[in-house]
This record gives sequence, structure tokens and C-alpha cells, in this order.
Amino acid sequence: MKRILAIAGIALFIASCNSGKTNEEAAINKDTAAVTAPDTASHNVLKDTIASEPDLGGVGDLTIGLTQTKVTELLGQPDSKDKSEEWGADGLMHQDWMYKAKGITLNMDSNKNLAEQTIFSITITSPCTYKTKKNLGIGSTYNEVMAAYEKDIDKSFTDKATITVGSVYGGIIFSFRNDKAEKIFVGAAAE
Repeated sequence: MKRILAIAGIALFIASCNSGKTNEEAAINKDTAAVTAPDTASHNVLKDTIASEPDLGGVGDLTIGLTQTKVTELLGQPDSKDKSEEWGADGLMHQDWMYKAKGITLNMDSNKNLAEQTIFSITITSPCTYKTKKNLGIGSTYNEVMAAYEKDIDKSFTDKATITVGSVYGGIIFSFRNDKAEKIFVGAAAE
């Protein structure tokens, strides 16, 4: 989490240094750079940071950054896959792999030139029995999650139906129905 804040601070500092350009010129250059050169380097830093944070990078045997080879060794071939599409936010190709009978959906990403995909995000629902490193999973209560992660909860993205551990930029998001976790998302929900 500290690394994410440090990276964000550095990015804000650099963005505030307009190198003597007017605000209008800086805004045009920033917009042009975002359209022409997606920032895959910061995407990879974010992905590495999520995966390295204690308990924020996975559930069960699945972790952010795990290769497609390892995924298929663990889970077999998915029941279905969405069409691969390029995301403007990171310039990478993304594809959802659905394991419906297992209650698992993986968003897999890859560079356009690389064949090997890796896990970008993980979503689990019933009947998935995978747990976080703090032994919380589908069916865990709101109070159990609050107690286990009390120091790491992002209160600005937490309410009675959702608990965000870490942040929406990298962490775990628990969604509740009738006080029980019905969906757990691991990864970056925003960039």
C-alpha cells in the first residue's frame, strides 16, 4: 500500500512540473500521451505491487500475475472465454476466463506481442471455496471481514454492502448480501 501511495505521489509531482509550459500546453501534451502511449509500465508496477502486498494479491492458489499455464494446471480449461479486447487504460489485451461450476472468473491480460496471459483480476462467487490468507471467503460475515482487515480498510469505498481492503486501485473488495460475502474481487477495480 505504501508503494502505491509513493508511486501516486511521484506521478502527481511529475504532473505538476509542467517544464515551463502553459496549463493549456501541459493539458494537451498529457491528453496526447495518454491516447498515443498507454502506460503499461505503471500497469505492471501496480500489478506487481498488488501481488506482493500481504493478503491483497489472491485467493486460494490463485494470485495476481499467475500465468495461464499455471492457471490451467490448477483449474483446467475454462468453461468459456470472452473475446480478447484491448483496454485503453493500459494498452494490454484483456480476456475473461469463466469457470462457472467453480464460481471463478479471471480477467487475463497480455501484451499484444506475447502469447502468455497472466491473471489481472480474480472474482469469486458461490460455490468457490477459496479463501484469502486471513481465511475469509464466500459466506464470511461483514463483521468477520471488518475485524480481520480493520487496519487496511479504505473507508471511503466501504459501506454496509461493500468492504474495500487496500484500495480500488489494488486490493480486495468484498460484496455482501444479508451480512454474508457473496462476491470477492481481487485486483485493481480502477486505474
